[in-house]
Amino acid sequence: MVLSHEEEKTHPYWYARVIGIFHINAEHQNDNGLYSRPTRMDFLLVRWFRQDSSRAGWAAKRLHRLEFFDEDSPDGYKFLDPDTVIRGVHLIPGFAYPIDPNDLNSDSRFYYLNIFVDQDMFMRYRGGGIGHKATRDWNDFLQHEGHGAEEAQEADEADIDIGDDSEEDVEDIWNDEDDDPDDWNDPDDEDRVVADKGEELDDNVLAEEGYGAL
Repeated sequence: MVLSHEEEKTHPYWYARVIGIFHINAEHQNDNGLYSRPTRMDFLLVRWFRQDSSRAGWAAKRLHRLEFFDEDSPDGYKFLDPDTVIRGVHLIPGFAYPIDPNDLNSDSRFYYLNIFVDQDMFMRYRGGGIGHKATRDWNDFLQHEGHGAEEAQEADEADIDIGDDSEEDVEDIWNDEDDDPDDWNDPDDEDRVVADKGEELDDNVLAEEGYGAL
């Protein structure tokens, strides 16, 4: 995975499969015809994935789905600087979508992007990952994906009212004689762990069972 270079903010990354890892010893020729010392240059030969048009992400509650560019596409294969690679990704083959519908053993057309493979990967798609300076600009976008407008619309449809309790309602709650908040933390209150019939509660047993703090 590498950072996306698209102007429209829809997804933070591009994806590719590494076909080969190579290096060359390059020499630079200046205007006087002199060559510099050979410099090693590493590069990758990759085949690019593209995201399909199906809805995906936190709002859609679906993993992002990828597929290869066509082999004859000019965007199908490229050389890539290894320093631009963020990390490897875990792809899950879409076994229900074989390239050849008549051959269920053929390669899958689609691959699902497993954003839950580990903690670091999860934070790259949730936003707010520690130390990920390159993706800092994406944090706000990722953390609001699936929130905001859609939630507001759902709240309007459900007529949800938050924080609208009147003073009288609040006063009635606290004046309820059967539910005095001062009694909630009463140290003399009965133990909430009740003994079975014919048995007695033992503090040591309760402690061993993890109820010592009750």
